[in-house]
Amino acid sequence: MTINLLTSLVKNNSILLNQKASTWQEAIEISCKPLIAKKLISQTYVDAIITSTTENGPYYILAPFLAMPHAEAGKGVFQDCFSLVVFDKPFYFEGDSRPVQILITLGATSSDIHTSIALPQIVAAFENTANIEKIIKAKNKEEIISLLEQVDFSKYLKS
Repeated sequence: MTINLLTSLVKNNSILLNQKASTWQEAIEISCKPLIAKKLISQTYVDAIITSTTENGPYYILAPFLAMPHAEAGKGVFQDCFSLVVFDKPFYFEGDSRPVQILITLGATSSDIHTSIALPQIVAAFENTANIEKIIKAKNKEEIISLLEQVDFSKYLKS
């Protein structure tokens, strides 16, 4: 079964808006909460993301205001999943000047899911950078779902 960004967000109720975080670590914890609540990932995975970020920097910042936190596939991940969390204001990772306000956290059971299925969907959703601004300004989950329903995810996915 391949993971679908929109289906995962809706089925797992893992879209959070207007979240408050005083540190990037807290932001990561918040972005993982809905996935832990649904027993899709464990705290082990959250800790792995934070450790990996501390050691390697925020290598998963994809664009201004957008990052896709994740750690090594499989460690503490029970099912492929996504969360999409929008923070009330941008935050920064230590030693990095790029603002981040949306976290799309990925839990992948294999590295293949990460590279060939998850990342292409994120690219498709956000290649139009106006979508980043629209998501930041969204008043409710339905606005985000509606926006993602309009994205052609197929063009980057290998059939």
